[in-house]
Amino acid sequence: MWRLVILGMVIALVPQPPLAETSQKEAPESAEEDPLAPYMEKANDALRALQSRLVRALTSAMEEGGPENAIFVCRDEAQAITAKVLEETGITVGRTSHRLRNEVNAPREWAKPIVEESAGKTTSAVEPHVLDLGDRVGVLKPISTMALCTSCHGLPEEIAPEVKSSLDEAYPTDRAVGFSVGDLRGWMWAEVGKEK
Repeated sequence: MWRLVILGMVIALVPQPPLAETSQKEAPESAEEDPLAPYMEKANDALRALQSRLVRALTSAMEEGGPENAIFVCRDEAQAITAKVLEETGITVGRTSHRLRNEVNAPREWAKPIVEESAGKTTSAVEPHVLDLGDRVGVLKPISTMALCTSCHGLPEEIAPEVKSSLDEAYPTDRAVGFSVGDLRGWMWAEVGKEK
C-alpha cells in the first residue's frame, strides 16, 4: 500500500515537461534562438534534484511510520532539502500554492500573479511559465493533485482522522486541503541568475 502512495507522490511531484513557455519579451521563432533555453535547462535540473530528494525523504518517512510520519518529515526537512539544492546548484528553488500549508512557501513576487490567476483551475488548464526577470529567469511548473495526494490534501471530511490530527499539529494554519484529483495543487519554481 505505501509503495502505491509513494508512487503517487513521485508522479505528483514530477515537473511537467516544458510546454509553451512564456516570457516578458517576445518569444523567438525557434528553440535554437531562445536565449532563455539554457536557463530553463538549469532550472529543470535543479527542480529534478529538489523533487528526487523530497521523494526520498517522504519515501523513508512513509516506510517508517506512514503518512502521519511523512507530514512531520515534510515540515521539518523540506526547507533544509530546498536550501541544500541552492547550495549545490546556485539556483533558488521552491514550492508554492494559492493554498499554503507552510507560510514559508508563499509565492515570490514575480510568481504571485500567475499563482493567483491559476487558483481553482485544473492542471490541464495551465502550462509551465518561463519569465525573463531582467537579471534572472523565473520558471514555474505545475503540481497536479493525484488520487493519492488527497490523503493529505483532499476534502477535509475525507481525510483520515489520524492524518487530520497530524496535520493540525504540524500545520495549525494549514490551507492546503480541499483539492480533488486533477486540480492544480501548486507550483514548483526556480530562479536562475543570468550570466554576466
